[in-house]
Amino acid sequence: MDDVSPEQIHKSVLIQSGIRVKLGVPVALVAILINVWSQPGGAHASTTGAGVVTAYILYAFVTFFVSRHPGPLSWRDIAIGTAILDPVILSAWLFAEGESAILVMGFYLFTILGFGFRIGPNIMRVCQGVSILGFAWVLIVSPFWNNHPFFGLSHLILLVAVPMYAGSLMRDLRDAKALAEHESKAKTQLLANVSHELRTPLTGIVSAAQLLEGHVAASEAKLVQSILQLSGSLDTEISQLLDLSKQGVQPAAGPPVPFELTAITGHVVTALGDSAAAKEIKFNVVVDERIVRPVLGQPRDLTSALMNLAGNAVKFTHEGSVTLEIKLTASDDRSYALWFGVTDTGIGIAPEHQAKLFEPFYRVETGDRRQYRGTGLGTTIAREYVRRMGGELQLSSSVGKGTVFWFEVELPIAQAVAPALEQLFAPVLSPKRILVADDNALNLELLQKMLAKDGHVVSVAHGGNEALQQLASSPFDVVMLDFNMDDLDGLTVFQTYCFGRINPAPTFFVTADTSSATASKLNKAGASGVIYKPLTFEKLRGALVSVFPAEAGVEAARLDAGFERASVKLAAVPVEHVDVAILETLREIKDDPKFIHSIIGDGISDINALLQQLSLATAGKDLRSVHHLAHALRGVGLNIGAVRLGAQCERLMSLTGSQLNLSNEKLRADLATTGEATLAALEELRAPFADASLTA
Repeated sequence: MDDVSPEQIHKSVLIQSGIRVKLGVPVALVAILINVWSQPGGAHASTTGAGVVTAYILYAFVTFFVSRHPGPLSWRDIAIGTAILDPVILSAWLFAEGESAILVMGFYLFTILGFGFRIGPNIMRVCQGVSILGFAWVLIVSPFWNNHPFFGLSHLILLVAVPMYAGSLMRDLRDAKALAEHESKAKTQLLANVSHELRTPLTGIVSAAQLLEGHVAASEAKLVQSILQLSGSLDTEISQLLDLSKQGVQPAAGPPVPFELTAITGHVVTALGDSAAAKEIKFNVVVDERIVRPVLGQPRDLTSALMNLAGNAVKFTHEGSVTLEIKLTASDDRSYALWFGVTDTGIGIAPEHQAKLFEPFYRVETGDRRQYRGTGLGTTIAREYVRRMGGELQLSSSVGKGTVFWFEVELPIAQAVAPALEQLFAPVLSPKRILVADDNALNLELLQKMLAKDGHVVSVAHGGNEALQQLASSPFDVVMLDFNMDDLDGLTVFQTYCFGRINPAPTFFVTADTSSATASKLNKAGASGVIYKPLTFEKLRGALVSVFPAEAGVEAARLDAGFERASVKLAAVPVEHVDVAILETLREIKDDPKFIHSIIGDGISDINALLQQLSLATAGKDLRSVHHLAHALRGVGLNIGAVRLGAQCERLMSLTGSQLNLSNEKLRADLATTGEATLAALEELRAPFADASLTA
């Protein structure tokens, strides 16, 4: 049988059953009419043919029902059964109907190729074999086909040759797809790795230059400034490479937050104003006066899009101006329809280049225009951010006169006055007494150190029972409970803690489980919120601000929009095995090579142990253990940057019993492959810190 997922087989079964009803049944009804009209004296033949066709109609509706209500049957059972029954019934139809059955001759190939392209070549060969045997039987026993041997043989040749040719095309398509996916993953991994490797020495260069800046003579200060300026340009290009490497593989950006559009434009002006002034060009900002209320959305996406477009405009303009404009095209009480545009008086873009401008790394410059530095990614990245917001980036340009990039999006109106852009990131509050509970030592250490980094007094519990003991003996300002713990899960701890208490401390669940069932359960629990793994400083600070809004000076309406609640999150499957951005988080916790080496090493050990346990549970078809271990492995994996493994574990967390039984070997093979690649990637990530940790 073909090595495909149960979901893919299920989809194919549904499609095939729909085709039988929508196409096969009408043809069958036409065949009955032809049979009756063409044989006025052949009552027996008419009755026999009508009976077979009626049987086909009944079969079509039965398989349609079974495909949606399989009962004890698996999707694979239904697929194999229909791959055999389809040609059997078609053969009976051809035998009974005689000449009028020529109408359904094409159904053989239609059915064979349908199974082949939707499921794979193996099931196609099963269907083809039964079709050839069935049609050969018809050629031998049917009077009509006995009288037309060459006509029958020509169709038999088609049944042999066409699927064989289609099978070769399928192999070519499959190989081409696998190669394209491999190359895409390799390029993405290369971009991410190279970008981060470049940023590490660049940080040292900038730091050294900043230290030199205040200790050099005036004549040398310009050289230092040049180093800093060029470093800034290089950092921008590295950021673009990182943005490109993560396009389409980033997790969901999170809930929309309220923000002022003037905060966005102010940020762009701050970043690019000096560059424009240095070239003696005007940088204008025009915001429609009718836009008086804040909007809800992703300010980072909007800022990144406008920054890339305005940055390119400044780069390619030598005289005149660059104008960033926001216009209100329509509005009601709930939303603004907005037009965003960046207009310049620069060199312009020739028509032949405009269609290719959004391709990654495409550069318009040729000949003497190679004076402009850059990666050629600005417009590509801007388009992706605009598409995330629901718009489409467009342009119009004239060579020598300038260019306009614009897009239109609709943004909901926020109900509260929002802070400026730089205040959208949760502030660090005064020290709180916080209890954190997790039965995984690595997760617990990371959470404890991240909170301690912000000055909080953190107590740790290595399980649910220990958490209850500490809650009974000591007061806390905030409690953070891992949702899945071996001895006592976080929900039970929370319910026990709240029992009989008038004012329990604000409590958050920490989990890697983003399934709809868990989200619904957590929503009903009554806790203060959910912190989804991987953990970040922004998530932790946002959680604390959500329960202490007065101290942070933030309005509750903004927090309701900005803080994560238990909800289903959609995320594309990442193509990297390890997101090396984890190094930035670890450095933010503690910029010490020994610490980083130790944390990654602990992660490798935990992942290795959990992989072995999960493989055994999968082999033993222990569904409950598979769910539990997959959740534990996903939490550890995400916190240490193992995004590919985390995505695979998320699928295992929602696995059904039938899926575990049917795809057992494939699940274990995929887990072993991903696990091996993840561990190797983590070892590579840890290696540069080995020597430093020994001398630290």
